[in-house]
Amino acid sequence: MKLTDLSELQLDALGEVGSIGAGHAATALSQLMGRPIGLTNPELELIPFGEVPRVVGGAEKLVAAVYSRLLGDIEGGVLFMAARDSSLAICDLMHNHPVGTAKSFGRDEEALLSHVASILTAAYLAAVARLADLSVLPSTPLFALDMAGAILEVATTEIGMKAESALLLRTSFLDEETSVDAMLFFLPDPDSLDVILGRLGVV
Repeated sequence: MKLTDLSELQLDALGEVGSIGAGHAATALSQLMGRPIGLTNPELELIPFGEVPRVVGGAEKLVAAVYSRLLGDIEGGVLFMAARDSSLAICDLMHNHPVGTAKSFGRDEEALLSHVASILTAAYLAAVARLADLSVLPSTPLFALDMAGAILEVATTEIGMKAESALLLRTSFLDEETSVDAMLFFLPDPDSLDVILGRLGVV
């Protein structure tokens, strides 16, 4: 099945998975930082795979991205993306610094954003695994700071992309004073999507 063929019931089921994943990620981030870090319930949207760069501001938009392949019972990938300024703001949020403190990406910023993205990815995949009774884990994350179009080409090559559409989960990182937008693209191949929906009982 293609993502574009999903019914409203199937989308609701996947949206529930995303909400559970976001809740677990917020808990993990709060424990990591020793203070409350919130994540809004993800807004779910289906988009053609080729329109991923447009969603983040265009193919030439400079973004930070963290990519992981899916390992286990399903195949595909997960791509975390945020505009460069938003990514630096997430780093500031994690460090409990005023937004705007971080000016550029160094090793510390790359490592921190990769860790944050890995927590979000792992929490989402754990929700998929638990609710669908599947074994699925993310591979070692790959970080890139580049134009959105170039990052998408690398991700496509990395997994031999079969998916024609992407399941977009928009969320925001929150503390008492700050809200920073980010995006998680879930990219299962069509056969894996059938497996997930079958296990969720919404074929």
